[in-house]
Amino acid sequence: MSDVARAGEADAFGKVESHGIEAIPAEERNGAPRELAFLWAGAFVNYASLFTASLLTTYYGLGVWDGLLATAVGTVAAAAILGLLSNTGPRSGEPQIVFTRRIFGLRGSYLGAGLTLFLAVGWFAVDCVIAAEAGAQLLGGGSPGVTSGLVLLIAGVSVGVAIFGHRTIKVLETYGAVAFTLLSIALFLVLAPQFHWTQAPTASGPDYLGAFVLGFMTCFALVASWYPFASDYSRYLPASSPTRSVTLWPVVGVAAPMLLLGIFGLLLPTIDSRLAADQGVLAVISAHAPGWVTVPFFLFIVVGEVWANYLDVYTAGLVTLAMGIRLKRWQTALGCGLLGTALATYAVLVSDFHIAYEDFLILTYLWAPAWAAVVLLSFFVFGARSRPGLALIAWLAGTAASLVFVNYVNLFGNIVQQHGFFNDGLIAVLHGADISGLVSVAVAAAIYWSGRRLSAA
Repeated sequence: MSDVARAGEADAFGKVESHGIEAIPAEERNGAPRELAFLWAGAFVNYASLFTASLLTTYYGLGVWDGLLATAVGTVAAAAILGLLSNTGPRSGEPQIVFTRRIFGLRGSYLGAGLTLFLAVGWFAVDCVIAAEAGAQLLGGGSPGVTSGLVLLIAGVSVGVAIFGHRTIKVLETYGAVAFTLLSIALFLVLAPQFHWTQAPTASGPDYLGAFVLGFMTCFALVASWYPFASDYSRYLPASSPTRSVTLWPVVGVAAPMLLLGIFGLLLPTIDSRLAADQGVLAVISAHAPGWVTVPFFLFIVVGEVWANYLDVYTAGLVTLAMGIRLKRWQTALGCGLLGTALATYAVLVSDFHIAYEDFLILTYLWAPAWAAVVLLSFFVFGARSRPGLALIAWLAGTAASLVFVNYVNLFGNIVQQHGFFNDGLIAVLHGADISGLVSVAVAAAIYWSGRRLSAA
């Protein structure tokens, strides 16, 4: 049997992928870096991108165009780091967390693996809730019981497809993203006359700067939550893939849908700000758009979140294997999917989803940027030569430093209001701006860079 035929059997559309966390052999590498744009576009062409941007005008007090600027700057800055991380895939053929064993050591990589598993399961839960709420809108609003039932259905489909692996994911992401984009454009055109295109920010003075930084952080964190996933999908590219292309195509794939869906999300609350704040922008769409476009749009929200869940469950399976749990990848994917389903059901029946979503993004922002800073410095500057002790110290120090700058009022609002924690601290001075992720990058990079230079002197 030829090498090409073996590669086809190992990673074919509609078949269970046989690869786990081992490096992809050179003879099974194929494709071009531009395919990463379609794959990452598929991950961001969904309601989560629109919903994230809508927070800026619904809750943060930004206007439409300054909100778009915050969305653009936060997205592109984070996507550039994602693109740089993607280069570890073609060079090593390994999943992202497995690659970091040479940086943090085997035991040190387990910490990143555990946190990545939290991200994967958390995103699975978020996507299931979004899809279920869209399905509930189709049914006229839906009770929590109906929504939780839809969570179970959507989760089952997501896990089933994720088991098939990389090639199935890539095909469905590519074509599904195109269909959802067309429906989004149609709905946008229908609602365009009702948008208040020049709505100004409601925040002013120092509070406005804090709101802008918080909006930047939210969009940055949305992309940063994918950092530990980066090379899981680029590892199938040939080792000779150009660094510039591997870096830029993910940026294009992330930024284009985030900007297009971002302006949509920013404008939707301007139609009915009270309804958006009380029930969310899905309710605004239901109330102000005709059924001929809302019905297929909501259907594709459901499908789009299932596409995003392919990536969540697939990587969760790989990460679990990297943690030393000796099961087949599809078995771990199934287990992680079940855990995510339980979290999604809890979110539907108990919590306020938009607050839980913001909390999830902030928790991502605490550790992933510092982790990425150490990985990129090691890969691009120091040739991934092992200094696991220093790498762990830099990463943990960056994360610890970020804790001083977290907007705890936003993260743990009920606790803060009841007990008065942090109300008069640094975040008050910063007028709500959360710069924890930026601080974590700077501290981690400074410690790792200086430590490596001093040891080489």
